[in-house]
Amino acid sequence: MKFEFSDLTVRFGSQVVLDKLTETIEGKALAIIGPSGGGKSTLLRVLGGLLPANEGKFALNGTWVDNNAQRLNEYRKQIGFVFQSNGLFPHLTALKNITLPLIHTFGMDKITAEKKAMDLMERFGLEDSSHKYPSQLSGGQQQRIAIIRAIAIEPKLLLLDEPTSALDPELAYEVLSMLKQLVESGVELVIVTHHLGFASNACDTVMYMDEFGIGEFGKTEELLRAPKTERLQRFISKILSI
Repeated sequence: MKFEFSDLTVRFGSQVVLDKLTETIEGKALAIIGPSGGGKSTLLRVLGGLLPANEGKFALNGTWVDNNAQRLNEYRKQIGFVFQSNGLFPHLTALKNITLPLIHTFGMDKITAEKKAMDLMERFGLEDSSHKYPSQLSGGQQQRIAIIRAIAIEPKLLLLDEPTSALDPELAYEVLSMLKQLVESGVELVIVTHHLGFASNACDTVMYMDEFGIGEFGKTEELLRAPKTERLQRFISKILSI
Protein backbone atom coordinates (compact mmCIF):
# COMPACT_ATOMS: atom_id res chain seq x y z
CA MET A 1 0.00 0.00 0.00
CA LYS A 2 1.07 3.55 -0.60
CA PHE A 3 -0.27 6.60 1.21
CA GLU A 4 0.34 10.12 -0.03
CA PHE A 5 -0.59 13.07 2.17
CA SER A 6 -0.84 16.62 0.82
CA ASP A 7 -1.28 19.42 3.38
CA LEU A 8 -3.69 17.20 5.34
CA THR A 9 -5.14 19.24 8.20
CA VAL A 10 -7.72 18.29 10.85
CA ARG A 11 -8.98 20.69 13.50
CA PHE A 12 -11.44 20.31 16.35
CA GLY A 13 -12.46 23.87 17.13
CA SER A 14 -9.26 25.78 17.81
CA GLN A 15 -7.25 22.59 18.39
CA VAL A 16 -5.14 21.50 15.41
CA VAL A 17 -4.67 17.72 15.54
CA LEU A 18 -3.07 17.16 12.13
CA ASP A 19 -1.21 20.16 10.74
CA LYS A 20 -0.50 20.25 6.98
CA LEU A 21 0.68 16.65 6.90
CA THR A 22 2.67 16.09 3.71
CA GLU A 23 4.39 12.72 3.43
CA THR A 24 4.51 9.57 1.31
CA ILE A 25 4.47 6.30 3.25
CA GLU A 26 4.65 2.79 1.82
CA GLY A 27 4.50 -0.68 3.33
CA LYS A 28 2.39 -3.82 3.59
CA ALA A 29 1.75 -3.56 7.32
CA LEU A 30 2.12 -0.19 9.05
CA ALA A 31 2.20 0.23 12.83
CA ILE A 32 1.48 3.73 14.12
CA ILE A 33 2.98 4.28 17.56
CA GLY A 34 3.30 7.20 19.92
CA PRO A 35 1.86 8.78 23.08
CA SER A 36 -1.81 9.61 23.55
CA GLY A 37 -2.93 12.90 22.06
CA GLY A 38 -0.64 12.70 19.04
CA GLY A 39 -3.38 12.33 16.44
CA LYS A 40 -2.96 8.61 15.71
CA SER A 41 -6.64 7.70 15.97
CA THR A 42 -7.65 10.87 14.14
CA LEU A 43 -5.39 9.99 11.23
CA LEU A 44 -6.78 6.44 11.16
CA ARG A 45 -10.34 7.76 10.95
CA VAL A 46 -9.38 10.05 8.10
CA LEU A 47 -7.79 7.10 6.28
CA GLY A 48 -10.98 5.10 6.82
CA GLY A 49 -13.15 7.83 5.33
CA LEU A 50 -14.91 8.29 8.67
CA LEU A 51 -13.62 11.80 9.38
CA PRO A 52 -13.26 14.49 6.69
CA ALA A 53 -10.13 16.61 6.71
CA ASN A 54 -10.58 20.36 7.09
CA GLU A 55 -7.93 20.97 4.46
CA GLY A 56 -5.71 18.96 2.14
CA LYS A 57 -6.18 15.44 0.85
CA PHE A 58 -4.68 11.97 0.77
CA ALA A 59 -4.32 9.13 -1.71
CA LEU A 60 -4.35 5.36 -1.30
CA ASN A 61 -2.39 3.54 -4.01
CA GLY A 62 -2.54 6.55 -6.29
CA THR A 63 -6.26 7.29 -5.93
CA TRP A 64 -6.92 10.63 -4.24
CA VAL A 65 -9.74 10.73 -1.71
CA ASP A 66 -11.86 13.85 -1.26
CA ASN A 67 -15.08 14.73 0.56
CA ASN A 68 -17.47 14.04 -2.34
CA ALA A 69 -20.23 11.98 -0.69
CA GLN A 70 -20.64 9.39 -3.43
CA ARG A 71 -16.92 8.80 -3.97
CA LEU A 72 -16.32 8.71 -0.22
CA ASN A 73 -19.04 6.09 0.23
CA GLU A 74 -17.47 3.91 -2.47
CA TYR A 75 -14.06 4.34 -0.83
CA ARG A 76 -15.40 3.27 2.58
CA LYS A 77 -16.65 0.00 1.08
CA GLN A 78 -13.02 -0.89 0.33
CA ILE A 79 -11.86 -0.39 3.93
CA GLY A 80 -12.23 -2.71 6.92
CA PHE A 81 -12.19 -0.91 10.28
CA VAL A 82 -11.82 -2.35 13.79
CA PHE A 83 -12.29 0.01 16.74
CA GLN A 84 -10.98 -0.07 20.32
CA SER A 85 -14.43 -1.15 21.44
CA ASN A 86 -15.28 -3.93 19.02
CA GLY A 87 -18.43 -2.25 17.70
CA LEU A 88 -20.43 -5.49 17.59
CA PHE A 89 -24.21 -5.24 17.73
CA PRO A 90 -25.17 -6.65 21.14
CA HIS A 91 -28.55 -7.97 19.96
CA LEU A 92 -27.05 -10.02 17.11
CA THR A 93 -25.12 -13.30 17.25
CA ALA A 94 -21.52 -13.45 16.13
CA LEU A 95 -22.63 -14.98 12.83
CA LYS A 96 -25.20 -12.26 12.16
CA ASN A 97 -22.73 -9.53 13.11
CA ILE A 98 -20.44 -10.81 10.36
CA THR A 99 -23.11 -11.40 7.71
CA LEU A 100 -24.99 -8.11 8.23
CA PRO A 101 -22.70 -5.92 6.06
CA LEU A 102 -22.20 -8.71 3.53
CA ILE A 103 -25.95 -8.94 2.93
CA HIS A 104 -27.14 -5.37 3.37
CA THR A 105 -24.16 -3.37 2.07
CA PHE A 106 -22.61 -5.71 -0.49
CA GLY A 107 -25.75 -7.49 -1.67
CA MET A 108 -24.59 -11.02 -0.92
CA ASP A 109 -27.31 -13.66 -0.50
CA LYS A 110 -27.79 -15.09 2.99
CA ILE A 111 -26.53 -18.61 2.25
CA THR A 112 -23.30 -17.38 0.63
CA ALA A 113 -22.74 -14.83 3.39
CA GLU A 114 -23.21 -17.39 6.15
CA LYS A 115 -20.86 -19.85 4.44
CA LYS A 116 -18.19 -17.18 4.10
CA ALA A 117 -18.60 -16.18 7.75
CA MET A 118 -18.45 -19.77 8.98
CA ASP A 119 -15.36 -20.51 6.87
CA LEU A 120 -13.57 -17.55 8.46
CA MET A 121 -14.68 -18.48 11.98
CA GLU A 122 -13.44 -22.04 11.44
CA ARG A 123 -10.14 -20.72 10.11
CA PHE A 124 -9.56 -18.86 13.37
CA GLY A 125 -11.07 -21.44 15.74
CA LEU A 126 -14.27 -19.53 16.50
CA GLU A 127 -16.88 -21.79 14.88
CA ASP A 128 -18.33 -22.71 18.30
CA SER A 129 -19.03 -19.01 18.92
CA SER A 130 -21.16 -18.47 15.82
CA HIS A 131 -24.51 -18.48 17.63
CA LYS A 132 -23.35 -16.67 20.76
CA TYR A 133 -24.12 -13.04 21.49
CA PRO A 134 -21.27 -10.60 22.25
CA SER A 135 -22.08 -10.67 25.98
CA GLN A 136 -21.41 -14.42 25.94
CA LEU A 137 -17.93 -13.99 24.46
CA SER A 138 -14.64 -12.99 26.04
CA GLY A 139 -13.14 -9.64 25.11
CA GLY A 140 -10.60 -11.39 22.91
CA GLN A 141 -13.28 -13.39 21.12
CA GLN A 142 -15.31 -10.23 20.56
CA GLN A 143 -12.37 -8.46 18.94
CA ARG A 144 -11.57 -11.49 16.78
CA ILE A 145 -15.19 -11.59 15.58
CA ALA A 146 -14.93 -7.86 14.82
CA ILE A 147 -11.78 -8.53 12.80
CA ILE A 148 -13.50 -11.33 10.89
CA ARG A 149 -16.38 -8.97 10.12
CA ALA A 150 -13.88 -6.43 8.79
CA ILE A 151 -12.00 -8.89 6.56
CA ALA A 152 -15.10 -10.73 5.33
CA ILE A 153 -15.74 -7.91 2.86
CA GLU A 154 -12.24 -8.54 1.42
CA PRO A 155 -11.10 -4.95 1.92
CA LYS A 156 -8.19 -3.39 0.14
CA LEU A 157 -6.98 -2.22 3.53
CA LEU A 158 -7.65 -3.17 7.16
CA LEU A 159 -7.47 -0.38 9.77
CA LEU A 160 -7.27 -1.15 13.49
CA ASP A 161 -7.39 1.38 16.30
CA GLU A 162 -5.69 -0.12 19.37
CA PRO A 163 -7.72 -3.36 19.15
CA THR A 164 -6.10 -4.82 22.27
CA SER A 165 -6.18 -1.75 24.55
CA ALA A 166 -9.00 -3.13 26.75
CA LEU A 167 -7.69 -6.71 26.91
CA ASP A 168 -5.48 -8.50 29.41
CA PRO A 169 -2.18 -9.87 28.04
CA GLU A 170 -3.44 -13.39 27.29
CA LEU A 171 -6.46 -12.19 25.31
CA ALA A 172 -4.36 -9.53 23.60
CA TYR A 173 -2.01 -12.29 22.45
CA GLU A 174 -4.94 -14.13 20.80
CA VAL A 175 -5.88 -11.03 18.82
CA LEU A 176 -2.32 -10.10 17.83
CA SER A 177 -1.58 -13.69 16.81
CA MET A 178 -4.60 -13.61 14.53
CA LEU A 179 -3.46 -10.32 13.00
CA LYS A 180 0.01 -11.71 12.38
CA GLN A 181 -1.54 -14.63 10.50
CA LEU A 182 -3.51 -12.18 8.37
CA VAL A 183 -0.39 -10.17 7.54
CA GLU A 184 1.44 -13.36 6.61
CA SER A 185 -1.46 -14.30 4.32
CA GLY A 186 -1.13 -11.00 2.45
CA VAL A 187 -3.66 -8.73 4.19
CA GLU A 188 -2.44 -5.13 4.19
CA LEU A 189 -3.17 -3.21 7.36
CA VAL A 190 -2.55 -0.10 9.41
CA ILE A 191 -2.70 -0.52 13.18
CA VAL A 192 -2.45 1.98 16.00
CA THR A 193 -0.77 0.04 18.80
CA HIS A 194 1.43 0.25 21.88
CA HIS A 195 2.64 -3.34 21.38
CA LEU A 196 6.17 -2.80 20.10
CA GLY A 197 6.71 -6.55 20.01
CA PHE A 198 3.84 -6.99 17.57
CA ALA A 199 5.04 -4.05 15.49
CA SER A 200 8.51 -5.59 15.38
CA ASN A 201 7.34 -9.09 14.47
CA ALA A 202 4.42 -8.41 12.13
CA CYS A 203 4.77 -4.95 10.60
CA ASP A 204 7.34 -3.99 7.99
CA THR A 205 6.89 -0.25 8.53
CA VAL A 206 6.49 1.90 11.66
CA MET A 207 5.42 5.52 12.00
CA TYR A 208 5.87 7.51 15.20
CA MET A 209 3.44 10.36 15.93
CA ASP A 210 3.15 12.78 18.82
CA GLU A 211 1.74 16.26 19.43
CA PHE A 212 4.39 17.70 17.11
CA GLY A 213 3.26 15.54 14.17
CA ILE A 214 5.07 12.66 12.48
CA GLY A 215 8.43 12.28 14.15
CA GLU A 216 9.84 9.34 12.21
CA PHE A 217 8.75 6.62 9.85
CA GLY A 218 10.61 3.85 8.09
CA LYS A 219 11.44 0.17 8.06
CA THR A 220 10.55 -1.42 11.39
CA GLU A 221 13.87 -3.06 12.18
CA GLU A 222 15.86 0.09 11.51
CA LEU A 223 13.48 2.50 13.23
CA LEU A 224 12.96 0.52 16.46
CA ARG A 225 16.58 -0.59 16.74
CA ALA A 226 18.12 2.82 16.12
CA PRO A 227 15.61 5.67 16.42
CA LYS A 228 17.05 8.92 15.10
CA THR A 229 15.05 11.45 17.11
CA GLU A 230 15.15 12.05 20.84
CA ARG A 231 11.33 12.01 20.85
CA LEU A 232 11.16 8.42 19.63
CA GLN A 233 14.10 7.31 21.77
CA ARG A 234 12.31 8.66 24.84
CA PHE A 235 9.00 7.01 23.88
CA ILE A 236 10.55 3.58 23.32
CA SER A 237 12.46 3.85 26.58
CA LYS A 238 9.24 4.59 28.49
CA ILE A 239 7.33 1.71 26.85
CA LEU A 240 10.10 -0.80 27.53
CA SER A 241 10.46 0.30 31.15
CA ILE A 242 6.83 -0.53 32.05
